[in-house]
Amino acid sequence: MDPFSWTAPEEFEEMIENSQATSAAGSFDAPGVVRQSHSTGLLKNIFVKCKRCRTLLYVRAWEKNLKVCEVCGYHFRLSASERIASLLDPGGFVEREAEMQSSDPLDFAGQSHTYAEKLIEEQKRTAMYEAVVIGIGQIARYPLVLAVMDFHFIGGSMGLVVGEKITRAVELACEKHLPLLIVSASGGARMQEGIFSLMQMAKVSVALTSLSEARLPFISLLTDPTMGGVAASFGMQGDIILAEPGALVGFAGPRVIEQFIHQKLPEDADTSEFMLSHGMIDAVIPRSELRSTLCQLLHYYSQRPSQNAQSPGQSVFFSKAQQMPERRGEPQPSVNQSSPLNSWEKVQIARHKDRPYTADYIRLICGNFLELRGDRRYADDQAIIGGFATLAGRTVMLVGHQKGRDQKQRQTCSFGMPHPEGYRKAQRLMRHAEKFGFPVICLIDTPGAFPGLEAEQRGQAQAIAESLTIMSTLRVPTVAVVIGEGGSGGALALGLADRVLMLEHSIYTVASPEAAASILWRDNKLASQAADAMRITAHDLLKLGMIDGIIPEPEGGAHLDHVAGGHLLAEYLALALAELEVISLQTVLEQRHTKFRNLGLFQL
Repeated sequence: MDPFSWTAPEEFEEMIENSQATSAAGSFDAPGVVRQSHSTGLLKNIFVKCKRCRTLLYVRAWEKNLKVCEVCGYHFRLSASERIASLLDPGGFVEREAEMQSSDPLDFAGQSHTYAEKLIEEQKRTAMYEAVVIGIGQIARYPLVLAVMDFHFIGGSMGLVVGEKITRAVELACEKHLPLLIVSASGGARMQEGIFSLMQMAKVSVALTSLSEARLPFISLLTDPTMGGVAASFGMQGDIILAEPGALVGFAGPRVIEQFIHQKLPEDADTSEFMLSHGMIDAVIPRSELRSTLCQLLHYYSQRPSQNAQSPGQSVFFSKAQQMPERRGEPQPSVNQSSPLNSWEKVQIARHKDRPYTADYIRLICGNFLELRGDRRYADDQAIIGGFATLAGRTVMLVGHQKGRDQKQRQTCSFGMPHPEGYRKAQRLMRHAEKFGFPVICLIDTPGAFPGLEAEQRGQAQAIAESLTIMSTLRVPTVAVVIGEGGSGGALALGLADRVLMLEHSIYTVASPEAAASILWRDNKLASQAADAMRITAHDLLKLGMIDGIIPEPEGGAHLDHVAGGHLLAEYLALALAELEVISLQTVLEQRHTKFRNLGLFQL
């Protein structure tokens, strides 16, 4: 038996229910905590009951576990002070606007008491003036501005003061040139403040545009619950959107939706996991990992290049400089080097089931990696994987196709064939990289874009076209590497880059050899002849001027030695980035335009 928990016997169940009722009547204790009772003599601070699995937990162990049930993982709600203590370095938080409070703009009177009376009652009960606390603190010595909402104060509802304090937090971040973290916990608008409450959505949104224009990062953390106007404004406006497990997140809420459509919703509707699978947030992070994840994000942002590009590698927030990789000659094969393998044999190696995929290379070449998910519109397509990575001492945005290693993974990843939402996720990450000055690295390995009716309905052609437009104008260095199959427009959507490289045994083609043989000769059995005729290998394409270089593979192919293949890829990526970083941005853009403008051979 776990010494810290067990399933509650009936007598303890009744005792806990009684304590919950006492808490609801005005106690400051967490729901379900058994406290000292003068009338019954119950032991103090012994047990808390999990609201999900109904397990009794020792209070001390529960608090040490950040108020997360160690049996089922249920995340209890935290107060603003508890949240600040769990995230920030000890003793460093300096609160701002602590005594700002509402003036009851509508003179609102309820059935039993006035709004003014309600505010006084809540202030006494919670020892807070309002439902949000703002200030400056540090996470692992990275400074930031923080705004933390507290659901315990009138359900964390947003009225004039909440909107004003969050707006002032945004303005403080702009003034101090610091990242902003907003922790949301709210049922939505504050009805007692009417239209004033509604307009706080607009007020905060306008303020956040200034933060965005200053290219300062805004991290939004959604906790249970984040609903209504808070979710529909700053909650979903973060550059990075994180959420705690099981948090209720959405606009209308399951109960309202069910009443409107007269249907029962799935159990996970409007949860953080639901939002993740539908592409609305970047990640669901357990409470025990939140601080380290935020530290990782702040580290990435601290290492972006200076916005004035006067000193590549100089931090916006700090004075640490990054080391450029030392160039060690030009190890790429010469243009005239011939390969002992024919084109069709190269196709088989490029498609080999043991060949390293994007996820493998991330593990092999990146110092660390934080995946960012979702297109913010429809879904999270796992045929595209992307996120922050550290490569050769610099922060980059890495995006690539992912095929999946076993049959289940391949089906989840659609065999590396992205849907429109996959390309839109890639676009979002590229725009994020552009905003904060991170180089973009794309790893290409796909048979092509997913050919399905639903993909067409959601705009597959438009998504690919938009990717090409974005990559042609990105104001950061870009490097693309074909690591396996480079299939048609589905590959090119990640391939319009300043440097386009291919692994030695990869292929890049307008259509698969089988498809080309079927189209040209109505016989897909002639695929090997089509492979030769279309000149799809790395050596062919380098001679044709379609790519900028070839990355050698371990003898026999990267599938035989993942580690050696990863080392070679990392070396060439570092060289390519070093080349681009010493060129002015304007020159990079001009060279990109000239490069693709001049592709091809023709006669007049």
